[in-house]
Amino acid sequence: MAASAIGWWPAFTLGVYGVIFFQQHLALWAAATSSFLAVCLMGGRASWRRPVTYALLLPSLWLLLVWLLPVTIGTSYDKMLFWGGLVITLLGMPALAAFMVRLLLPQSRSLGKAQALKVMIVVILVMLASYGVGTLHPYMLSCDDFTISGNFAPSNCTSGTSQGAR
Repeated sequence: MAASAIGWWPAFTLGVYGVIFFQQHLALWAAATSSFLAVCLMGGRASWRRPVTYALLLPSLWLLLVWLLPVTIGTSYDKMLFWGGLVITLLGMPALAAFMVRLLLPQSRSLGKAQALKVMIVVILVMLASYGVGTLHPYMLSCDDFTISGNFAPSNCTSGTSQGAR
């Protein structure tokens, strides 16, 4: 549930706007970096030997690339950063959520590989459904729904009041 709750919003915004917003990238970076530091500080030398520990630095690598490369729309850097950020966010958020669940709920480590795979499939399905809902938003949400929620109304939104508001 935690991974689905974290992953649905980036997938939805990707479906609606075609991008993942910087807040989601930075939230992933903050959570992953604090997790990395916590694991390294509390886990001792053994944590430094596990490659999965360094996977928590992927959002920092993306942020470093964003900082170092020029932000110019339409360049090859722009496309590389977009796809890199997309992959890191869509894969990193559920992975980070799974890491946090294992950290906060030690009994979750008893899941077998088959059960863990089923959990990942559920998370991926929820994210795919969220992306689908995002792409189909003109049939479910109105421009007012986006505006009232504090989001930018996409160019292809439906004017008027949505069915859910009636």
